This record gives sequence, structure tokens and C-alpha cells, in this order.
Amino acid sequence: MLREMRAVGMAALQVPHALRRRGCGSVHYVADPNDHYPVLLVHGYAGTGSVWSPLRFALAEAGVGHIVSLSYNSSATDPVAVSAELTRQALRALAATGAPRAHLVGHSLGGLIVRSALAASAELRFRTGSAVTIASPHRGVFLARIAPGQCARIMHPGHSCARPAAGAPGPVSWLAYYSDGDRVVPPASAQLDDPRYGAVNLLIPGCGHLTICRDERLIRSLVARLIRTETSAGPTAPAGAGRELAAA
Repeated sequence: MLREMRAVGMAALQVPHALRRRGCGSVHYVADPNDHYPVLLVHGYAGTGSVWSPLRFALAEAGVGHIVSLSYNSSATDPVAVSAELTRQALRALAATGAPRAHLVGHSLGGLIVRSALAASAELRFRTGSAVTIASPHRGVFLARIAPGQCARIMHPGHSCARPAAGAPGPVSWLAYYSDGDRVVPPASAQLDDPRYGAVNLLIPGCGHLTICRDERLIRSLVARLIRTETSAGPTAPAGAGRELAAA
């Protein structure tokens, strides 16, 4: 509880800056060129890129040389525009690194943005190695009904923000992290159980909605799985797809 309150307080300090932001932007963290795929990070509703600090450090320590943190005002920006910017930045990072594929990671609303971008762009689908959602409301969340902006609407229960493109799923490995301690997005919503995704659902026990991104268990699991995707032979779904697994 103390960790969650601290995370909420840190996020609240960033809200005035997030609300002043207009349109979409990005920050590129570039190190020496290497063979790792670029990683693109998309924060959630009313969030900022600061939520990714521990994960960014872990990715850099693992040798990832190109990380892009997307930023946007979730109360004043069209989610279609955010999805389009994610696609543009991913293709830009791929061109800069020469990598065959990129990894896309989204927290909360950011996971729905990742889904929307991949549904809208066949090119991005076939150039994505892993698509990761963290505490994302795939089945919606009731709190979104009182939140302002078009981005909040795609989090409403019953809203189909994105579906896998018929006949062209692409070689994407889907991961969905969730927690039984999340009081914002319940586990039933945060799991990506549509069989067309072939997702692996990974439980991080006892985390809050914000602290899950900073949890060492999630970071260790996520970094290892992203790198494993790069070395796997084919575009098949990961072992255990669709099952509930614990990443403790």
C-alpha cells in the first residue's frame, strides 16, 4: 500500500505537465548500435514517461540500444492520432537501427494504443516482435466513464478498441501482464484472452496499478522475454499461449 501511495504521489506531480502537453511527442534513448530490437514504450491515461524509468534502465543494462518513450495528453488527444504516432516512431526506429522488428510495450491505456496501432498497420504488424500490455483494460474499466477525453472512451466496458486483422495476424508474440492487487483494472479485464491473439497472460501478484511497472519481477520477466523473442526461430505463439502463468 505504501509503495502504491508513493507511486500515485509521483504520478500526481506529473499531471500538470501532462495536461499542458499538446499532440504527441517522443523521447529517444540511443546508445551504441547493436543487434537488439528497438523498444517503444507507451504510458497510460494521465501518465508520463517517468513510469518507465526502472524498465528503461534494465533494458539499457541488457544491451538494448534504442528505446523510444512516447508522450501524449490523454485527455486532449485522439487515440487514433496516438496510434498513428506510435506506428511512425516504430518505423523510424526500425529504419535507424536496421533491426528486422521492434518491441511495443504499453501500460494501461498504452496497451490499448499498442493494440490499435497493430490493428491499423499491416506493415507494423509484420515488423513487431513482441507486443506487451501491462495492466491494460482489454475489457474496459468503469472508472473510464468519468474520465474526460476521447482516449478515455476506448477504455469503456464493451468498447472494441481494436481487433486482430482478419487473415493477417502477423508474427507478433503477445504478452499481457496483470496483478491480483490492481484496484483500477481487475485481472479479468487485464488478461488478453481473445484466442486470436494467442497471448501469454502473466500474473505479477500483489501489485497496484502503478507499482506493477516498477516491480522487479515484471522487469526481470519482461526483459528476458523480449530478448528471447529476438532469438526464437519462428513467428509462432510463445509456449503456454493463452494460459495463466505467474512471473514471480
